[in-house]
Amino acid sequence: MKSFPRARWIALASIVATSFASGAWLTRAKPSAEGNVYQQARLFENVVGEIHRHYIDSMGEGDLYQRAANALVTSLNDPYAELLVRESYREYQRQMTGTQLRSGVNGPAESGWGFGGVVGLNPGDEILAVDGKNTKGWNARKVDDAIREGGAAVTVLVRPIGSDRPAVRKITRTAVHVPAASPGVLLDGGVGYVVLHRMSENAAEELRGAVEGLRGEGMKALVLDLRSNPGGLIREGVKVAGLFLQTGDTVATSKGRSSKGPRAYLADASAGWDDIRLVLLVNRGTASSAEVIAGALQDHDRAAIVGTPTYGKGVLQTTYPLGEEVALKLTTAKWFTPSGRWVQRPPAQVAGGAANRTPALEPQVLRTRAGRPIPDQSGILPDLTVRSSLRTDGERVLYSALGDDLERFRQVLSSYAAELRADGSVTDESFQVTAAMREGLYARLVEAGVSLSPESYEEASGYVADQLGYEIARELFGTESVVRRQAKADRQLQAALRLLRGSHTQQETITTAVAAQASGRAR
Repeated sequence: MKSFPRARWIALASIVATSFASGAWLTRAKPSAEGNVYQQARLFENVVGEIHRHYIDSMGEGDLYQRAANALVTSLNDPYAELLVRESYREYQRQMTGTQLRSGVNGPAESGWGFGGVVGLNPGDEILAVDGKNTKGWNARKVDDAIREGGAAVTVLVRPIGSDRPAVRKITRTAVHVPAASPGVLLDGGVGYVVLHRMSENAAEELRGAVEGLRGEGMKALVLDLRSNPGGLIREGVKVAGLFLQTGDTVATSKGRSSKGPRAYLADASAGWDDIRLVLLVNRGTASSAEVIAGALQDHDRAAIVGTPTYGKGVLQTTYPLGEEVALKLTTAKWFTPSGRWVQRPPAQVAGGAANRTPALEPQVLRTRAGRPIPDQSGILPDLTVRSSLRTDGERVLYSALGDDLERFRQVLSSYAAELRADGSVTDESFQVTAAMREGLYARLVEAGVSLSPESYEEASGYVADQLGYEIARELFGTESVVRRQAKADRQLQAALRLLRGSHTQQETITTAVAAQASGRAR
């Protein structure tokens, strides 16, 4: 591990927790195991110096300070606290800004689709070397990681499919924006469907654009999918919730060490969508500022919540820059829904220490704006609990049989779908996957050297047909076609659609969900 600029300052700043213009105080203070903070800091400085000079293994002072800083943060027993240095800092910045590193081949091959997410490489291409390292014996994941995790550029020696001659490809990595909100899709009955993937910068505005587009197509109700949304920026969560509320409505409150009392987060940019009936989809992967959205809209009776209980992260983090590509992320406050719920899961359910709650024997029952009782419990509890679609036997059989060939299976699947687009055999979006299509796919899997027995392939035929159908739909008719096709097998989405298609007002949607929950339907 190489030392990083100003490492010593960072470590001392973390320990002493104060800023200073001069280091004279440190040289005057005598080290002591029982002394004041300045003497303790001098003691720490001396320990690092002695280890650096005399320890049997050579260790740079910068490395020692960084290890000490990491250990200090770890000692807090806070699962969300982190010292972000270099690549971890850059990755954090990418997550918050909604960017992703995209790999692509320079030159003419860059147009078109790609292999393993790398534009310009095709399914069936054999990767022989990455930056001069022979890839013999590597599995697909290791090859993919080597290409993706290199520097700004990586050189790949490849044998293109159908060719006996290797070729050199220069792959560059560039940052591209990944939208937080999916393009809106209008389903039957005038119901729109949008996935909100994360709470990165501009998430609220991207969601606004998707919803306004659907309104222009005649949307009357919306399913907003927050499943597996890990959260992100609290301000974006507040903005998203505010789109569906009235200006001035409380979205959340927070309480930290400040003596000024709780801080209120208010809706300040309502989108005027009162006429849109709303259902939110949530699951255990819905966390942090995504839970802020669900809690606020549930407390204000603005949405019916469908799915399974959310993650339960009721604390907020603040990130403090400490230097170039160095920052400290600390838990600094608890947050509460408008009704006063604290959704943090107890230590037995989520790893952590003091930041977690001690569960009460009986959850306190609070009430929504309309007076509906809601328990103050871990996570956001859905108004209607619906389990996700179970993994099919065919899926389990296929994954088990493929092993390391799973990625190659996906590549051949994509390539075969492109073939079907070219031959014009599929012309209607409501197409059915035929036995001949499945047989054609298996033949190409064999040609590509994928290890999959005819018996296993047949046993997984239903799952294979679904996956082939999605890939053909994507190739021929676009992403919206895939969403409509996948929606039919999504139990939670289907439950949300039934609620919206069977009601005329938001209150009726919520009442129907609560009644279904009480009767045990759609579990």
